Amino acid sequence: MNAARIESDSIYDVFYKYGLFVTFAALAVLFSLLNHNFFSGANAINLLQQTASTGIAAAGLVFVMVAGGIDISMGSTIFFSSVIVTTLTNGGVGIAGAIGAALLCGIAVGCLNGFLVSILRIVPLIVTLATLYIVRGVALALTGVQSLSFFNKVGDAVAYTRIGGAIPIVVLILVLTLCIAQFVLSRTLFGRQLYAIGNNANGARITGIKVRRNTFLAYVISGGMAGLAGMVSGAQVGVITPTFADGQEFIIITSAILGGVSLFGGKGKAFPGAFLGVLIVMCIENGLVMAGADKYLYTIVRGLVIFVAVMIDCMRNKGELR
Repeated sequence: MNAARIESDSIYDVFYKYGLFVTFAALAVLFSLLNHNFFSGANAINLLQQTASTGIAAAGLVFVMVAGGIDISMGSTIFFSSVIVTTLTNGGVGIAGAIGAALLCGIAVGCLNGFLVSILRIVPLIVTLATLYIVRGVALALTGVQSLSFFNKVGDAVAYTRIGGAIPIVVLILVLTLCIAQFVLSRTLFGRQLYAIGNNANGARITGIKVRRNTFLAYVISGGMAGLAGMVSGAQVGVITPTFADGQEFIIITSAILGGVSLFGGKGKAFPGAFLGVLIVMCIENGLVMAGADKYLYTIVRGLVIFVAVMIDCMRNKGELR
């Protein structure tokens, strides 16, 4: 009995450790069989470009989720940031100003979320659900519920610039963001304290960790990364419609969970974890497009992916105290 249980536990351990890599490889093989161009270099670059904005936002979300929180306002933050950046750049603001504006937009939303969650101690789900609607409403009011065109020098620079004529600049931004995020999480005192807070906030407080301050900063980082993602995705799309990034927060959260970031807090990595999760989600969508699948199938698949991600996270953390 004990031997069977040990064997079962070891199988689960192997699955949780390598399952993500196996899943990604299996999907790649499947879609390559459906369309031989899936494994082409051009499609690989295209997949990384599609991954960029979601991956940048997911890197920020990891900080919040590791600390035991959640942020479902990221889609609205992306929309708000893209509206502000588009308006400013159409008025002549340069690339440095655009990046600064994008970060400031996100940080402003992050500060609001962080204050309500860490200082007023309101449930994170309720806070970020409220800011989801408030921020999108503010952005819609600014646009007059009209579409904005992001066709200017800044938009072209972000969307089309390639390093060495091969690597899109958005991919470089993604890689730098992931590397910095993972370094902060794994190599700094602040990062280790976030893990401690996510595992046991009361215990962390007793040991002298400033739970409120660190939680606030986690939301600020999440907001800032969502703001940066807004600039990137806005430039890539070119036209900011009233429904831009609507529901994107659930894709970001799903990607993070698939990458091993726990909804229960205390676990997860920006790289390779969240990055691989984003790659899997984008791989599925990219593969469906190349396979010529019905567009309504995307919504069904997204729902199934969300369900599977949450189910795996619950199985992974079954019986653990938080």
